[in-house]
Amino acid sequence: MRFSKFLAATGMAVSLAAPVAAEGNLTQLQKSVSTVLPTYGYADVDVTKLNSSQLAQINHLAGSNKGHADIRGSIGAVIENRIVKFFQS
Repeated sequence: MRFSKFLAATGMAVSLAAPVAAEGNLTQLQKSVSTVLPTYGYADVDVTKLNSSQLAQINHLAGSNKGHADIRGSIGAVIENRIVKFFQS
């Protein structure tokens, strides 16, 4: 009986994960950041071009208790850091 419940739960998890893969193959962190960026004026940023450190920083900033303008500026600084590094290489 327990094994059948495990199989049912596993099947449900697999069926719920399938649409995630269909949505552009984004990681959970990329999806989280992609929903946050438009809120702060960065809807045009491609999250697949951000590295994991930048994604984590943006995600952390979005969950912080800073004001909207502070979060927006800090996210911009994280994104610009990527752009600066891109042009230096």
